[in-house]
Amino acid sequence: MTQTAAFDPVPTNLATLLEPTWLARALSDIGGDDRIVEVEELDTSRTLAAKVRFRVTVEDATGSRRTTAYCVKAHFDDDGPATLASEARFYRDLAPRVGIRTPRVYYTGLDEATGRALVVMEDVVGNGGRFLDARQPYSIETTRDSLGQLARLHAATWGEPVPAGCDWLEPKIAPMAGGFPADALQTLLDDGRGHDVSAELRDAKLLQAAVRATGEAPATCLLHGDTHSGNVYLDAEGRACWLDWQVIQPGHWSTDIAYHLATVLDVDDRRTHEAELLRHYLGELEAQGAAAPAFDDAWEAYTLGFAFGYFLWTITRISSRAIVLIHFPRIAAALADHDTFRRLGVSHSRKDPASSQ
Repeated sequence: MTQTAAFDPVPTNLATLLEPTWLARALSDIGGDDRIVEVEELDTSRTLAAKVRFRVTVEDATGSRRTTAYCVKAHFDDDGPATLASEARFYRDLAPRVGIRTPRVYYTGLDEATGRALVVMEDVVGNGGRFLDARQPYSIETTRDSLGQLARLHAATWGEPVPAGCDWLEPKIAPMAGGFPADALQTLLDDGRGHDVSAELRDAKLLQAAVRATGEAPATCLLHGDTHSGNVYLDAEGRACWLDWQVIQPGHWSTDIAYHLATVLDVDDRRTHEAELLRHYLGELEAQGAAAPAFDDAWEAYTLGFAFGYFLWTITRISSRAIVLIHFPRIAAALADHDTFRRLGVSHSRKDPASSQ
C-alpha cells in the first residue's frame, strides 16, 4: 500500500510549492477531477519576502484545459524573518468580512508554532493590473478611490478595532518605535535621505517620542498600517485595490489617512487637496455606516498623524533608494507644514515627554 506524503502547509522551498501534488491540494480553484499538466515559473522579486509569479495549466474531466496565473508571497530557504503571519491571517480571517478590494487569494498557509506563513494569490500583472509607486504621484481621482477603500476597511471595524476571533491583532506603532535603537535611527536620518529636512525632524529621539505619541491615540478601527503609494494597484478596470498587509493593526484612523496622503501625492497637490480629500474620506465613512467625526476634529487628528509613516520611511532600507528619496521628503514636508512634532509635545523647544519617564 502506497503511503501518501503528509501535506506541508508552508513549504520551506519553492520547488516543493511548485510540485503539482502540492498545488492540487492547496489551490482553492482546482477541483478533485482536475489534473495539473504543466507548472511554469515566470519571475521572482523580493522585498522582505519573495514574490514568485507562476502559471498552472489544468485539464478537467472532459479534457478541456485552462491556464491560471498566480503569485506566491513567502519566505523560502530561510531568506528572512517570518513576516507574513499577520498578512495570511488577514486574508484568511478578515478580508471576506471587510469588503475592501484586494487580490483574489487561492491559499493561505500558516504554521502557528514557527510563525511561518505564505499566501498564494492572483497574478495582478497577468490579470491586467498595474502596480503604483511614488515615481508617478496619484491622480486626485485615484486618491479618492484609494481613500474610499480605506474608509470601507475602517467602517467595517469602526468601534471594534479587534474584531471577534482576531485576538492575534495587536498595536504595532509604539512597540516598533521602542524596538529600534535611537543611535541606529539617527544613522539613517543622517544618511542623506533628508538633507533638506530641518534638524528637528532629523532628531532620532524626537522622532521616537512623536511615534510613541501617535501610538497612544485611541484605537478607532482596524488599520492597513502601511499605506504608502506602493501598496495600491489598479485592477484591469482601473480601480484602486490594496495589498501588503503585514502591518495590519488596531489603531486610530488618522494614521492610515495621513500616511497615505503624504506619500501618494506630490507636496503641492497634497497642500492643495488634503482638506477636500479628508472630507471625501469622512463622507465615505458615513456612507458605510460609521459615525464619522466632525471635520474640525478630523482635521486636528489628521494633521497629527504623519509621524508613523515618517518613521517607517526612516527605517526603510530594502526598498529602492529612489523611492525612499521621494517618500521621505514628502512626509517631512507634511510634518513641517502642520507643525506636527510641536503639537504632539515633541520639539527642541519643549521638553521631550519621554525624557522624564
